[in-house]
Amino acid sequence: MKNGIKIQDFDGVVSEIPLNSKEMQLALDKDNIDASWSLMCDSVRHRLGIDIIGHCNLISIFINGEERPLH
Repeated sequence: MKNGIKIQDFDGVVSEIPLNSKEMQLALDKDNIDASWSLMCDSVRHRLGIDIIGHCNLISIFINGEERPLH
């Protein structure tokens, strides 16, 4: 995957979620981290029906194909 996040739900299922350019911008924002992350998660929920906050553990983020740890 070029840009996106890898998550694991509480049942242990690992998923890779591709992010569009705006979602990536929000995910990487360092100025208002919590608000930007919440907006990114809202966008993913609206676009894909996947609820991240409170339902998944964050594993990694893909930036231009390079996987990096999250948290």
